[in-house]
Amino acid sequence: ILETSDPGSRFPLEAAQDFDIGNNTVQAYSISPENEYFSVSYGTRITGKKYLELVLEKPLDREEQAEMGFSLIAVDGGSPPRSGTTQVKIVILDVNDNAPIFTQEEYIGQVLENMPEGSVVLSVLATDQDAGVNGDISYQLSQAVGQSDSAFVIDPITGEIKLTKPLDFEAAETHELSVRATDGGGLSAICKVLVEVVDVNDNAPELVVSSFSSPLPENTVPGTVVALFTVRDRDSGANGKISCALEDQLFFSLRPAFKNYYELLVLAKALDREEAAFHELVLRASDGGDPARTGTARIRVTVLDANDNAPVFSQAEYTVRVPEDVPVGSVLVTVTATDADEGLNGHVKYS
Repeated sequence: ILETSDPGSRFPLEAAQDFDIGNNTVQAYSISPENEYFSVSYGTRITGKKYLELVLEKPLDREEQAEMGFSLIAVDGGSPPRSGTTQVKIVILDVNDNAPIFTQEEYIGQVLENMPEGSVVLSVLATDQDAGVNGDISYQLSQAVGQSDSAFVIDPITGEIKLTKPLDFEAAETHELSVRATDGGGLSAICKVLVEVVDVNDNAPELVVSSFSSPLPENTVPGTVVALFTVRDRDSGANGKISCALEDQLFFSLRPAFKNYYELLVLAKALDREEAAFHELVLRASDGGDPARTGTARIRVTVLDANDNAPVFSQAEYTVRVPEDVPVGSVLVTVTATDADEGLNGHVKYS
C-alpha cells in the first residue's frame, strides 16, 4: 500500500471459506488486535456476490512504520461458533514525501591561506527519511559569492568541500557558499557554508618614504626631521605587528610619530661634511610572525657644506731673510693656507 493512500481507500481480500450452510457459514469478520489504521468491511453486493475489504482509516507514514501485521478472524453463526484466522502483513511503499535535511543550517570551517589545492575544507551532511532512490542524496554548490565559485568544489556523493586553488587572506578573509542537497525524487534543501581564511605570515613588512629632505646642511639643528615614512604589513594579528629599527647609526635616530608612521631625526651629534659627505641609512621593519619576516629601505642623505672651517696656514710663522738691495717686485716667500670646506667656502684669498 502506498503511504500516500487516502483514508477511506479499500483493499479487497479473499473471503473465508466455510462448507456449512445457512447460519453455520461465515457471519462476521474482525481484526485482532484492533488496528487504528485499518478496519474490515464485509457484506453482499446487489448482485449477490459477497465481498471482504480492508478499509484505511488513518493516513500512513512509511518513515514512522514501514510494516504492520494483524490477524483477520472469520466467525460463523453456529452454536458454539467456530472461527478461522489468517495473518495479514501490510507493506507500506515509500513515496518521495520527505526532503533532505542538513544536520546544520550553517557550517563554519577554517582553512590556512597556504593550504594546497585539493585540501578538504569541511564536509556537509544531509539525511532523507525516504527509502531507495528517494533517499539518495547528491550535493551541489550554488549561489557562490565572489571568487568562491572558482576556489571550491564539492564531492556530489560525500559532501566534502575541497579547494581548487590556494586562498589569499589579504584578498578575502571569508568565503560564503551555498550547498544544495537533492534527493532522487527532486526534492532539495540548502545550507550555508562559511569558510574563514586563517592568516599565515606570507607578507613581509613594507616601508614607504612619504617625505625626505636631502641634501642636508651640515649645520642642521639636532632634532630636525629628515624623513617621514610609513610601515605596513598585509598580514593580521601578530603577523602584521611591526617593529622598526635603524641599523648602526650615530647621527640619526627613529621616533614613532603616529600609527605606523615614523620620523627620521638628526641626533644631538652634529653632522660634519668634512668627516662624511653622505650617510647610507638602512631602515629595517620586522613583523611578529614565527618566523619573522623583514623588509628594508635604504636612504642616502647627502650633507651640504657650511662655512664652519677657517683657513689654516701651512705654518704658523714664516721667517724670511732678505738682502737690503733686493729689487722691488722680487718674490720673498710664498705662504699657503687651506680650507676644509668646499666650493666658495673653501676658496682662500690672501691680504
